Amino acid sequence: MNLLKISTIILAGSLLFGCASPAKVENMKVDESVNMSFDEGLTSSIEVNKVGGGEDTNPMWTSEIGNKEFEAALKSSLKSLYLLSDNSLPTYELSASLMEVEQPTFGLDMEVTSSIRYVLVEKSSNKIILDEVIKAPYTATFGDAFSGVERLRMANEGSAKTNITNFLDKLSMLKIDKSNIELITKL
Repeated sequence: MNLLKISTIILAGSLLFGCASPAKVENMKVDESVNMSFDEGLTSSIEVNKVGGGEDTNPMWTSEIGNKEFEAALKSSLKSLYLLSDNSLPTYELSASLMEVEQPTFGLDMEVTSSIRYVLVEKSSNKIILDEVIKAPYTATFGDAFSGVERLRMANEGSAKTNITNFLDKLSMLKIDKSNIELITKL
């Protein structure tokens, strides 16, 4: 009888709480459906050099955004918008650093805010074209998923995707002129 009770408690706990899983690439990437246009000088010219600051997920603790997964989502996003370099001589080098990922410990609605620093450098001159920290919140609600660990993973993914989208929006404001590269603000 005790074995049955213990098994039932373990099964109920795993169904209710589950094991944490890392943020999924396919849920963080931005695809070609976004309505953005970019300066021709950025087409097929960006290489992702370094992604850091992410954390691996401990299945017994909380979902995290890992470097490997975030890098794959960033590259996939750039590729879907024809910005990722398709040769060995890219014009620009991009690095991204996950500065902070603010997560709740528990709750019905899980809001995660990611702060990511993006640095875009022109390789030939080592000139910094863009150096920006982007902060992006995203909330996964109880209606999105019953399990708290699932909601947290969804909030991580949503925050990362929103962050990448905001970065791409900044890139869409760049006007490339080899003598003077500037960020144009939209009105």
